Amino acid sequence: MKFVPECLACFVDDITGALDMLHAPAAGGAAVLSESLAYLSGHIADGMPPSYYITELHRILKRRLGVKMPFARLRAACLKAGMAIARRVEKRASALSGERRFRYLVRWAIAANSLDFRTAGAGYGLTAARAEKTIAGYFRKGLDVDHCRRIHAAAWRAKSIVYIPDNVGELPFDKLLVGLLSSYGADVTVPLRGGPITSDAVMADARAAGMQHAASRLIGAGPDTLGISFREMSRALSAALSRADLVIAKGQANYYVLSEFGRRYPRATIACLFTAKCGPVWEKFGCSGKASIAAIIQNVKTGGNPK
Repeated sequence: MKFVPECLACFVDDITGALDMLHAPAAGGAAVLSESLAYLSGHIADGMPPSYYITELHRILKRRLGVKMPFARLRAACLKAGMAIARRVEKRASALSGERRFRYLVRWAIAANSLDFRTAGAGYGLTAARAEKTIAGYFRKGLDVDHCRRIHAAAWRAKSIVYIPDNVGELPFDKLLVGLLSSYGADVTVPLRGGPITSDAVMADARAAGMQHAASRLIGAGPDTLGISFREMSRALSAALSRADLVIAKGQANYYVLSEFGRRYPRATIACLFTAKCGPVWEKFGCSGKASIAAIIQNVKTGGNPK
């Protein structure tokens, strides 16, 4: 999905919200906004996925403010809360089997996509109890788009799976789902961003969550991009996508990119698990509000969108 005019307000809101959360000094904040608006003015016509623009704005923020790891305390709080909740989810999941267990873990993985301190109102005092109340609400709501049966069937057939995480707080739930996928006999590769960008997970986060014990391997996805980037992806990720039978991607940013460029890997079935947060995406799926999506967006047979 490429940039549409409605995206512009979100870009500005995202970067101003980040400046507020970082308590940026007035002069530094003004410099970030000035350069960000100049960048947008010069590149809107490029027609890139929205995540590409947000990546550049947050790079401007980090450079202008001299902050290597923005939101470090919030990132740690979200991961700690996610790990505590996921331990309870894992116990309940152990009583299930087959497609029921897969669907259960998919629903929790999507519900945990709400554990994003940029949009969930999570502060420095975030607790597991507060986080679980928010996530459980999304879980009880169920799925607005439900292709779980087809995704499960594709996972059973797959010999090679690429599972692309999103936010740091949901990594413990991703770990449970990756572990289940590995138990089906598939080789599961998990790519992580090579540098911090808003709330996206990096390699250190994945290791802290124990993802290395669930996946076949962890690789670098590329530099500090919001979601994966086909323009800046690593050779390791490109190779993994080339041999994948199934790609499962978390988060709206990864949906943007894979819906636009996924056809470059026609042998892979592509599924996206995320909470849809804006009108242009809702229109694609015929839903509204913070919709929970478990959708196959590319069939391996056709290399195109499913009917």
